[in-house]
Amino acid sequence: MTNEAYITEALDRIKRKGNDDELCLVPILNQEMQTVGFLRPITVDFKETIPRCAELLSKWRRDNPTLSPTRFSITEERTEKWLLDYVINNNRRILFMIQDLEGVCIGHMGFAGFEYDRQAAEVDLVVRGEKDVSKGIMRYAMGALIQWGKQELKLKHIGLEVLWDNEHAISFYQSCGFQKRGLIPLEMKEIQGEVRWLPISGDTGPAEKYYLQMELCQ
Repeated sequence: MTNEAYITEALDRIKRKGNDDELCLVPILNQEMQTVGFLRPITVDFKETIPRCAELLSKWRRDNPTLSPTRFSITEERTEKWLLDYVINNNRRILFMIQDLEGVCIGHMGFAGFEYDRQAAEVDLVVRGEKDVSKGIMRYAMGALIQWGKQELKLKHIGLEVLWDNEHAISFYQSCGFQKRGLIPLEMKEIQGEVRWLPISGDTGPAEKYYLQMELCQ
């Protein structure tokens, strides 16, 4: 089996695309190896199993404008469609809700941008939605995600991209073991009513915005 087929099959199973696929909860452990929460995958039945999923993601996106430079109108209907099109039916992305021991959703994170030949992926959509609960859980959740990616998806290289001026996020990623690698210059484009910042092709001099590339130290 190729690495692409292996990862596609694994993500389909985690998303419960098969009738017999069981729910997979990834334990989040603290420094004392105590379970403090779970990574709960957003599955095909999220509208029934996580009834507030689209509502929460919409709210957290509005509350965290530095997540992405892309600007668009945020609605629950649009978020639900995005979840179906770009998470559930995307074999290059997996997204987990971060839940505490009571099942309360605190934020989300996942993987995207798989490079099958390199056994590589990028940490994706890291958001803490609820700010004043479960201190330290985001760092523990990142550890759980990385461990799961290495064990279950056989990842050997894990990276991410973050806006170059988001000092809080950069500091957080550094505390999780990521190092700075380089800058990607961006240019603004308007596509179908959305303002997007996309990588610039070629050498055009200084850019208005950049993505900072970071990579996990092995």
